[in-house]
Amino acid sequence: MDHYVFVFNRYTLDPQRRSLMRGESEVVLGSRALDLLIALVENVDAVLSRDYLVSRVWPTTVVEDSSLRVHVAALRRALEDGHEEHRRIVNVPGRGYSFIGPVSKEPRALLQVTAAAPPPPATAVASALPGLVGRDQTIAAAEAMLDSSRVITIVGPGGIGKSSLALHLLAHVVADRTFRVDLSDVGSRHPAEQVAGVLGVPPSDLMSALQRAPTVLLLDNCERVLEEVAAFVGQVSLHSPHVQLVCTCLEPLHVVGERVIRLEPLANAPQSVSTLKEALGFPAIGLLVERARAAADSVAFDDADAPRLRALCELLDGVPLAIELAAVRIESVGLNGLTERPGDLLDVLTRGRRSAPPRHRSLRAVIDRSYELLDADERRVFCGLSVFNVSFSLTRAVAVVGPPFGPAAIEEIVLTLVDKSMVVSCHEAGREEDGTCFRLPGMLRHYARERLAGMADVAHVHERYAQEVLRSLSSGLPDLAPSATASSGA
Repeated sequence: MDHYVFVFNRYTLDPQRRSLMRGESEVVLGSRALDLLIALVENVDAVLSRDYLVSRVWPTTVVEDSSLRVHVAALRRALEDGHEEHRRIVNVPGRGYSFIGPVSKEPRALLQVTAAAPPPPATAVASALPGLVGRDQTIAAAEAMLDSSRVITIVGPGGIGKSSLALHLLAHVVADRTFRVDLSDVGSRHPAEQVAGVLGVPPSDLMSALQRAPTVLLLDNCERVLEEVAAFVGQVSLHSPHVQLVCTCLEPLHVVGERVIRLEPLANAPQSVSTLKEALGFPAIGLLVERARAAADSVAFDDADAPRLRALCELLDGVPLAIELAAVRIESVGLNGLTERPGDLLDVLTRGRRSAPPRHRSLRAVIDRSYELLDADERRVFCGLSVFNVSFSLTRAVAVVGPPFGPAAIEEIVLTLVDKSMVVSCHEAGREEDGTCFRLPGMLRHYARERLAGMADVAHVHERYAQEVLRSLSSGLPDLAPSATASSGA
């Protein structure tokens, strides 16, 4: 019997072996969801009725009407099929479901032969990537930067979308070769060894291999081996003039010739927006609504939800991963449940995609990873700054953090935390000094407060904060919001 597989987008569905692959990685599906996918793909572009699908998936069982919808939603999540206007699995009201092509049916033997062929051109990769919401201008700026720069580092906090932006950037470059090297878990291996492994050459031949043809290297997730990556990038820049490097990291590499793109949060709607249609024009809310609808067909929004959608995106600091994690909880927890107790979000936002790396499956895991990369002094200052509910100046940071650090050390650590995407710099007219100020994004602030509560000098930090509030009031300086202790009723 001939053995055929179905190929669509980045996926290969093998009905006989009952497997679904995304590239070289298996997508884990339940038995019913896999039966449903096979039925849909075998009848591509045809509308299959509910009764037909139920008879295929549950041939001997009586099931509730909601069961089919639940498994369709699970398939959409697994296939990252969330964009309504581009969905492959579509619901035809009153008729059933259809899987929209193109789908190719190929002999498995042929697939095995062609699997070792060179990767498709960069332009072909672009069609396989999910769209990035609200990043069109950033992608365009990055492409222009790559035309004139050999080293670009995309910087931002965990979950902001650095890797996704870098992959989109690589999909549009013109080069003989493009390679992605994931440095998130290199173990004891040097980054150069990782690169050599991806290129398929011995480490001793790496530099000569990089000189053979124009090449773009994506060094993804550099923060754990920052010093080694910086040294490697410097060496490649010096000896391999035809190589361009795109790096993603929590902080800049600080190497010669580096251009930095600091990825900003997704834009949120202002408070003046009152209708859902207006709110959807802002990327943060657009992403939240799109992902919520993809996660549950029963989720619907109207104009009355616009303020709560905006409030939730504000709590989540416009971070795409946090927004996606919140979206899948809206059906079970509700918008009010997510916005009324922001301190609980670190424990609620835990249902990341199964295909995602462990560090991206919960909001706490994302922040844990960044916090673990701080040294002991940086951790103490970061946690001390969490008492500020609003922005603060360096002068106030020095006053509140206090011993055992001196003023110069505290100021330097705050600026280092900005570099590492743990603190955000801002500018407010009328402030002390030159108007420069700093703040902890909301979820990072809640996380830091938890950590501060377990530190030995927590009481002294709150005491110094209270003294700073009194000083501000007596001096006529901008008011400070109540500290974490006061605002929580402790």
